[in-house]
Amino acid sequence: MTKPIRQPVLNSMKRVGIDPTMYDNEREDVEVCNRFGGGCCTTTELLSFLVGWVYDVSNQYEMGDTHIALADFDRIKYFVLEQDSTVYATCID
Repeated sequence: MTKPIRQPVLNSMKRVGIDPTMYDNEREDVEVCNRFGGGCCTTTELLSFLVGWVYDVSNQYEMGDTHIALADFDRIKYFVLEQDSTVYATCID
């Protein structure tokens, strides 16, 4: 069972252009894999999208593009941890 999305996380999502209502965060049948081949796990559509988003923004930071505020990046990244620690440990940590 997923936890509700707190307002600070919703605010960060809005600032970076993510609409969480576009993704199902209840059904847990979407596979998400570590981008470095470190394993896969099953999660929700929203969390799968957010893992991809974290990867994309991390790549942007590495290229010098820091238009996404670090506070918003961290808040969304730790939202994934709060929702599903297995997904965080497998794909982000």
